[in-house]
Amino acid sequence: MVEYRIISGDGHIDLAWLPEDLFVSEAPASLKERMPKVVETSEGRIWQVEGSFLGSVASGGLTSLNEPYKPGISHRLDKMEELGFFSDAQMGKYHPTTPHLRKKDLEVDGLQGEVIYGILGFAAGFSDAKSGTLSPEVITAVYDIYNTWIADFCSSNPDQFAGLACIASHDPQVAAKQLQRAAGLGLKGAEINVAVATKPIYHKDWDILWATAAECKMPISFHTLGLPYRQPEPGTEEEYQWIDLGLLYSLFQLAGPEFLISILLSGACDRHPDFRFVLGECGVGWLPYILERIDQLYEDRLTPLNLSMKPSEFWHRQGYSTFQDERLSQEVIQAVGEDNIIWGSDYPHPDCIWPDSQDFIQRNLGDLDEKVRLKVVRENAGKLYGFLE
Repeated sequence: MVEYRIISGDGHIDLAWLPEDLFVSEAPASLKERMPKVVETSEGRIWQVEGSFLGSVASGGLTSLNEPYKPGISHRLDKMEELGFFSDAQMGKYHPTTPHLRKKDLEVDGLQGEVIYGILGFAAGFSDAKSGTLSPEVITAVYDIYNTWIADFCSSNPDQFAGLACIASHDPQVAAKQLQRAAGLGLKGAEINVAVATKPIYHKDWDILWATAAECKMPISFHTLGLPYRQPEPGTEEEYQWIDLGLLYSLFQLAGPEFLISILLSGACDRHPDFRFVLGECGVGWLPYILERIDQLYEDRLTPLNLSMKPSEFWHRQGYSTFQDERLSQEVIQAVGEDNIIWGSDYPHPDCIWPDSQDFIQRNLGDLDEKVRLKVVRENAGKLYGFLE
């Protein structure tokens, strides 16, 4: 019986760490040639799909190029390497996707449970002459294969790993079916790529997904993939690379306001009171402003939406947001809701705080009342994802 003291509500498994033959070996014959695969290049082993570069195998992932780890560029990645994270990968020992190594990394960080997000970003931004992204059938097949794999991975350590399914964003009916299947596989929720959804999440066509989520008790995560910003012009990338990187990470969590406003004004929470949603890695500090502002707007000029409660009241009943490194005052927590905040380590991303989560938790939450702190670092995630009764 696991004694849960700290549960991370935001961990990850990325394409870079998955078995190299996973998708080709498991895809139907008609799609094998179109699946993500690993190829040898002059610059090392890379993942690609239909000729598009997806990232290096065992990537350091510091920038959006998903390049290999290089010492001396990122303090956090160097700290991870002190425990052999990347050197082990060079020997084929992948910490994120080897159950006993991931479990050991949890223990090193002082955690007893973890929610694991998946390869959601796979659906975004890859070239295709017709649509600008990969075809829906390829994305659906990749997610189905991944969902089966992550369910099996979590079954190796079900008391400590809670896997989330990846579900398609091109068709609400397909997404709902994938969610039902994920529930049957024993997964604990799902994530959907809001940024590339064919219809905005406030559209009523998504009601079938929210209804299915409520019925299956599967929270839906809108995990940030970053906020679009103006990037360096061609030929100036090297000159402005550090400003570009600063923009990438400073703005990364600020996609959350769009997700939140969309779902609160959609009426989805009104129609499906048992539906739960999570703003994955979207942070907390901006929430008081948005919650107050959206209530002001609703009461002044958005009353034709005819909601049964103020938008902020739906948030307090049904919403959550995760963070990894923010100093949260009692005032902020009171405004956002002590039941609505979930801490996560973001392991093993460059923005993570592994293996120093204990220090960050103490620095950011150490002044809080113990009851409130335990909600943030254990109980909220534990209850939402089934670690706790």
